[in-house]
Amino acid sequence: MIATGAAHAALAEDLELARTQSIAASPTLLFNEERQRLTGNVGYRTIEANIRELLESTPGQLFWC
Repeated sequence: MIATGAAHAALAEDLELARTQSIAASPTLLFNEERQRLTGNVGYRTIEANIRELLESTPGQLFWC
């Protein structure tokens, strides 16, 4: 992959995506069509609560997480 340049191309693609999504830190989790963002050292219960809210909500409903 390195010899063909595929690895460098994949890295460049990832960096460009990070720029377009304004990701400045790692890890960053984006939810709900990029309207929810969890950045940094976030506990698993916070991540779980956000995912549960997305899975259990009805379309068009407001999110509390």
